[in-house]
Amino acid sequence: EAQPQVVRVFNLITLQLGDDVMVAVKACMSPTESPLQLVDAINTVEASLRQHFPQVRWSFFEPDHSD
Repeated sequence: EAQPQVVRVFNLITLQLGDDVMVAVKACMSPTESPLQLVDAINTVEASLRQHFPQVRWSFFEPDHSD
């Protein structure tokens, strides 16, 4: 939720596989004008996640408006 693209995180699941980590997120995203802008916002959040946590090898991001 520290990212401006994310309004609220509903679920966050992590799974450690050896040295690698998988992350699954379900979140309410800030409004965008197009589906492509939503994809770009998700990619930005995932890139920031990997920058802060380089052990994240896989991330799965589900945008939603409710839990």
